[in-house]
Amino acid sequence: MSRKAFSANLTYNVIGALLPLATSLGTVPFYIHEIGLARYGVVTITWVLLGYFGFLDFGLSRASANALARLGPASASERSPVLVTAFCCNFGLGLIGGFILYFVGHIILLHVVKVPGSLMGETRAAYPWMAAMLPLGMLSGVATGALESRERFLLSNTLTSFGTMAGQILPLAAAYAFGPSLEVVIPATLLSRLLTVAIAYLVVIRLEWPVHFLDFRVSWARKLFGYGSWVSVSSILNPLLDTSNQLIVGAMLGAAAVANYSIPMTLAMRSQVFATALSRTLFPRSSRASQEEASEITRNATIALAYGFGMVCGPAIFLCGPFLRLWIGHRFAAPSEAVGQIVMFGAWTNGVAFIPYGFIQARGRPHVTAKVGLVEILPFFLVLWLLLSTMGLPGAAWAWSLRVTLNCGALLVLSGCFDRETWRLFPALVLMCLALAIVQVVPMTAVIAFAFAVPFGIAFAVLGYSLDPVLRNVVLGLARRVGIVAPQAAISQRDPV
Repeated sequence: MSRKAFSANLTYNVIGALLPLATSLGTVPFYIHEIGLARYGVVTITWVLLGYFGFLDFGLSRASANALARLGPASASERSPVLVTAFCCNFGLGLIGGFILYFVGHIILLHVVKVPGSLMGETRAAYPWMAAMLPLGMLSGVATGALESRERFLLSNTLTSFGTMAGQILPLAAAYAFGPSLEVVIPATLLSRLLTVAIAYLVVIRLEWPVHFLDFRVSWARKLFGYGSWVSVSSILNPLLDTSNQLIVGAMLGAAAVANYSIPMTLAMRSQVFATALSRTLFPRSSRASQEEASEITRNATIALAYGFGMVCGPAIFLCGPFLRLWIGHRFAAPSEAVGQIVMFGAWTNGVAFIPYGFIQARGRPHVTAKVGLVEILPFFLVLWLLLSTMGLPGAAWAWSLRVTLNCGALLVLSGCFDRETWRLFPALVLMCLALAIVQVVPMTAVIAFAFAVPFGIAFAVLGYSLDPVLRNVVLGLARRVGIVAPQAAISQRDPV
């Protein structure tokens, strides 16, 4: 893949992530105003449960993407068995998962989370619609993997963005039209997901045609499950470790507190759009490339991301409070500001970890990422319970940020891509720690926040330019295009992508 093609794919992935982010930011205040904080907390917990039970695809979506990427431009007769086998397996597992989610999630929502008594009837009536969403979500993963294995990121992101935006807008419109009830919002969410999955499979079938619908192969099922079995462990652990704090917050502090916690957490996770896009773009190529080439790609991408993403997260730590007060209001922002500041630090380390995480799985070593997650379980839940009990909502944020930071360090070491290059990441880490320390002792008014955010953003830019040759070449390339520097000022480097 050429530099131009890589840049185009990366751009598609970034835009595909930014559009749903903008939609989410725009609709959250309307959701809270129309359906209330407690109902929005129940909706948030529903999304968390769907994320948890997504592990029931046993890694087949990732496995099929890896297998199809390795096949490359193979004939339809070679690709069709992989696609059909993954679809059939995920559909069957999705139906089983839907039944499990119905019974287990029903218990969690009605007996574990502190749902207000006035919402019990709505929650009970809406829950069957929640469970029905799981099979559709699992099927969408296979379609996305098929498109990305061909590096058709424009198509993939168009469909994903449409689905995410429809999932935000359609339920809100239904709430305005038919009433602010969970019995309206949740079925509308299911309808949007069904429409998205149907369109995605029409596109995939057209792209992969001829697809023989009886091409299920037991041999491919064994291969996919062999790769996916370890991916499935990560699929269980990642949502468990990333979002279980929201369930525990709901159990200890109530459904309304979940909204106060989940909104800044969602902002932090959505800020990882570039990290997610870069990881998705690199995965097919890292699956096909030689070990040396894939290692170089990973090393360059990680260092560039650490400073590029730092230019977002460093200033965001300072600006989080003023933004929440402007966006949601002072009353809501008060308990959420500290959470946002802390999880923005965790979002940075977690985003940097996406690159070595994807590299390890692309090279056929999903057992490594799974074992790292297994080691983290008990320490994380112990720290989460202790900090949540003593510090409230900020304690949950500290527990999550500490875990993802240690996880990032472990993946960087286990990827084997860095060795003597690791020192280039430390200045970025020092800046992020300094930003987090400052907001703990200095009240962040709008003026003070901007006074800190601007120099920190500049510091990340200067350090990135000085320490990362990839970022430096990008800057010099842009400067040459606009005539700021002469062509010979560019630094010759091997194409990192």
